[in-house]
Amino acid sequence: MFLLILSVLHTVLAVLGVIFNSILIFLTAFNSPKSIGTFSILLTVRGCTDALACIFDIFSQSRPIPSGLTLGIASTGICKYLNAWSCFLGYSLQLHFHCFSFHLLILCFLFRYYVLLERYPKSKQLIFLMCLFYFPSFFQALFVLIDNNKPEDVRQLIQIHHPEYELKDVIVNGHVDLRDFPCLFSYLLMLIPIIPGCVLIHVLRRKIHCKLRNATLRPEVREKHRQLTFALTVQTLIPVAFILSTAAFLLGQLRIIESPILESSTLLFAVIVPVINPILAIALIRPYRETIMRKIGLDPKEWQFMSKDCSVAPGDSRSSMFGSFDNSSVASVTSVNSKFTITGEMNPFD
Repeated sequence: MFLLILSVLHTVLAVLGVIFNSILIFLTAFNSPKSIGTFSILLTVRGCTDALACIFDIFSQSRPIPSGLTLGIASTGICKYLNAWSCFLGYSLQLHFHCFSFHLLILCFLFRYYVLLERYPKSKQLIFLMCLFYFPSFFQALFVLIDNNKPEDVRQLIQIHHPEYELKDVIVNGHVDLRDFPCLFSYLLMLIPIIPGCVLIHVLRRKIHCKLRNATLRPEVREKHRQLTFALTVQTLIPVAFILSTAAFLLGQLRIIESPILESSTLLFAVIVPVINPILAIALIRPYRETIMRKIGLDPKEWQFMSKDCSVAPGDSRSSMFGSFDNSSVASVTSVNSKFTITGEMNPFD
């Protein structure tokens, strides 16, 4: 019964993730203000990545089953009406997009820190960086797919380790031996960067706050930076879901805890991330938030839950995502000991 509840929750979260990210993609494409520049491109790519992660989650509904050196993948999604290979492909692509989403989160913090030091990067520069960040997740998915073993062999090994499991109505795929290089390399490529990535995110967040405290910025520019930085600060909590997902996987794989509930929770924790990401982006970026409020019949002036000036982009909310961006509206940061300079009026942070 509890597994059924987890399965329903899994589906509901994934469907919500597709809806929320679709809304975010629409907003970034048609309602991005010029003042956030190329950052809207990064938001769009993250929205697409998270939406695809949710789509493949619905498609495969996979549950990793650690069984000694064997890793079984039990799928109960739409793919079971096709064939075993489609289920394994859906599982692999789901991991792939979760992995890339985490790398994009790191890039978001690097982006904000770079803007404070220099200027907004051009579209081509940002796209090139995203391609570089994409390579690890690309190789992760490629090596997972290479190491797909015969479903019959995997099912037999799972039944040996877990004779109490009922697997008659599910599609079983997986890896016979996790020590095989393609399999081992792909999962290490996905798991190892989690903790260093979280540490890097927190280090960048502290550096951004430090720069802003010692910066000389025009008041409206300071509010834009503070709003986006606040959004990123809230997003530092998002990697906790990836950490919980990793912990659930390792607890089962190391045979510390063996439970179907823990196995089902591995990807359930991960699917929370693409649901929260678009909600935060829409709620914390004022032009996006106000557009949604108007669509549902609310007056943004009567529902101010942030200060009036605390906006990513006050004013123009009609510009295209790839529209021109006036770099004069954003200044680099000058700290007491920094060599970088800015032009603008003095304004204390607090």
